[in-house]
Amino acid sequence: MKKLFVTAVAAVCAFGMSAQRASDSSEFSFWDGGQSEQKIIVGPRVGLNVSSLSVSNLEMDNDKSKIGFNVGVAVEFPIVRSFYINSGLFYTTKGIKFEYSDLDWSEKDTYNAGYLELPLYASYRLNFAEASQLQINFGPYFAYGVNGKIKYEENDEGDVSKYEYDLFGVADEDSDEEKGGIKRFDCGLGVGLGYTWNRIYLGFNYQFGLVNIADKKEWGNGKIKNSNFSISLGYNF
Repeated sequence: MKKLFVTAVAAVCAFGMSAQRASDSSEFSFWDGGQSEQKIIVGPRVGLNVSSLSVSNLEMDNDKSKIGFNVGVAVEFPIVRSFYINSGLFYTTKGIKFEYSDLDWSEKDTYNAGYLELPLYASYRLNFAEASQLQINFGPYFAYGVNGKIKYEENDEGDVSKYEYDLFGVADEDSDEEKGGIKRFDCGLGVGLGYTWNRIYLGFNYQFGLVNIADKKEWGNGKIKNSNFSISLGYNF
């Protein structure tokens, strides 16, 4: 995911520089402390996630990234022309896949988590032209798990068994119910780039969780943290 993010950074920067060269009428500067003509910007966003989990002190390997999505509404607050606060509310899906195999036996475990997420990013803006702007975003995000499942599939010499159970929470000791032992609250840091052209927005973002989301009752001293790369498209009103 990190290589994918670096590639996205290079692509957006190249696109922004080409927009700068294409604009003969704009005066480019690295910092503009003047008052922004724009008020609060609101716009829908939808995109693709490539997520994983950072796991330590646990015997969990053979992991693969999981494809998900994000959708929501972005809200941008201008402080000056070159500095904004980016926020909004989003529904985003994260998780991971584990696959194991040995001769005629195989197992797949898929962690699916859905979060309501609130970012709070500082956003530096480069105004290449009147309708062309590059964003460099960095800051914390806060998320709460609203739904989640673990899907288990085992194939033992052609005998396939499947079942699923809740990802969040820990089951009571006296209950036969099974849960994944994952905490609902998550927060971390995000870093990303955005490019706006004629109100159309294209963004790339990488998040790394700072909170151990593994419940101690289920995982002991194990540590599990989210990580996610996302691409999003939107429109600014």
